[in-house]
Amino acid sequence: MVSRRQVLAGAAGVSAAALSGCFPDVGGHWPKVTNDCLDEAGRAPQDGSSRVAQVFWEAAVLVDPATQRAEVQEGPVQAMLDTALGEAAEGGLVWKAAMPDFTPGSRIGIKVNTLNEQCPTSVAVVKALIAALKSGLGADPDRIIVWDRRLDELTRCGFTQSALGVKVMGTVNSTSDAGGPGYGEPVCGTVLGKSPRLSRILTDLTDFTVNCPVLKTHEVSGVTGALKNIYGIIDIPGDYHHNLLEALPALYRLPPIRNRIRLTVIDALIAVTTGGTSSPPDTTPRRVLVSLDPLAADSHALALVNQLRAEKNLGLPPVDPAVTAWLQNGFDLGLGTLTYQLRAVELTA
Repeated sequence: MVSRRQVLAGAAGVSAAALSGCFPDVGGHWPKVTNDCLDEAGRAPQDGSSRVAQVFWEAAVLVDPATQRAEVQEGPVQAMLDTALGEAAEGGLVWKAAMPDFTPGSRIGIKVNTLNEQCPTSVAVVKALIAALKSGLGADPDRIIVWDRRLDELTRCGFTQSALGVKVMGTVNSTSDAGGPGYGEPVCGTVLGKSPRLSRILTDLTDFTVNCPVLKTHEVSGVTGALKNIYGIIDIPGDYHHNLLEALPALYRLPPIRNRIRLTVIDALIAVTTGGTSSPPDTTPRRVLVSLDPLAADSHALALVNQLRAEKNLGLPPVDPAVTAWLQNGFDLGLGTLTYQLRAVELTA
């Protein structure tokens, strides 16, 4: 297990002047980010359980019987998300619990997942989330950014400013166009021998983040969710696939990541439950999951995937527990709880 001291070792003892001389483009952002990275608050394993809200509505996804093409319906999705947000915190006060330090000038990022064009975070879920941020939190739409690693991937999945009414940004524009905010320098030091650079959308352009992954199985992590979606925040995710069981929670624990991500909304309307990260969707769970606790959210995401696999009656085993040991490692690092109270709601017309 990587220790707090090991994670931050690369940043300790290095002066701001030394790094800014090597990386002149860092400029005035360096001290702020470094102070965040050297936050020694730490976290211990948490007792108790956390809420996970799950809302199901059959009408949320219509499937064409001829083509089997699934289409998400925006109207039901808004009601589903609003209901899930109301169930995710005591007294329905999810925004107060997630962002007690929010002010009218706060900048909010919505980190989606558009890696798999066939099964991205749905535009309908993000539209519903934007509406909820505006109505429930009083967020200024001019201060909301929907983002992922590449602008071309966002665009091909339907995420545009005209469609959403807010800014849409990639950390870079495409594999051939490095335009965009880019990645900051590795001022958080080393994580398991590598020096990750974080998206400047997270560190410089937003104050709070809503993590909005899509439910998928994954060859290396077993399932994607709150923790796995942060691989779209770092510059070279491939550096952390061979040692993902330790790397995934160690990366999430970096203060610029864990301090900014305040809420997880998992899009489980259309999902991949039998393939890998680039496979076509094979299931329509018609669910939206919301939690203030990333580990609780991922624990339920794993349980849901195993339930959906069993319902297919294809003889598929549960996801191999050996590839989801990052959940226990995340608990040991104090990222959240592995036990949760499921607040399940089914909506009907």
